[in-house]
Amino acid sequence: MNATMQPLLPTMNARMRPLLLSLKPCYADRVFEGLKTVELRRRIASHIKDRDVFVYVSSPVMELRGGFRAGDFWHGTPEEIWSKVSELARVDKQDFDTYFEGQTIAYAFEITEVWEAPNPIDLNTLRSQFPNFVVPQSWRYVRNDESEFFEKIKPQTNKFLEQHHKDTQLPDLQHAPFDGPQSHTR
Repeated sequence: MNATMQPLLPTMNARMRPLLLSLKPCYADRVFEGLKTVELRRRIASHIKDRDVFVYVSSPVMELRGGFRAGDFWHGTPEEIWSKVSELARVDKQDFDTYFEGQTIAYAFEITEVWEAPNPIDLNTLRSQFPNFVVPQSWRYVRNDESEFFEKIKPQTNKFLEQHHKDTQLPDLQHAPFDGPQSHTR
């Protein structure tokens, strides 16, 4: 085994390793307010459904703020995804088009069971606790040495957001099996 590789925790299913997702402050706010119920990505981990996702809020906030559970997952052309989940993703069309420019496939997944840490953890504290802590550009798997620490900051799920999620009607999209990001050439 390469010395830089992290072995999986014995009790952690490889398919269910938590993710650390980086969000801009405006989108993180919408997630924690219960307004953004679908996340959009150009690439995402395989087997995303039912995976815990920790949210790192990017600059200027720079903190681990909370997380959620990934729900249903969809992929299609950017146009197909926009037409189905634009209102739930809470992203304007111009930002969407810029984000997916040149992409032939877009991914979307449902945000469920949102929780916010009572005391978010700033970047300096994360780097003090984990000297090799790397802020993801988009997302990355939570490392084994981070996992137990991250799990400890999870409070009980916010009951209001659970009810809000139950009342939110998701669009009727074709759910396709997903075995991981695929290379797409033009």
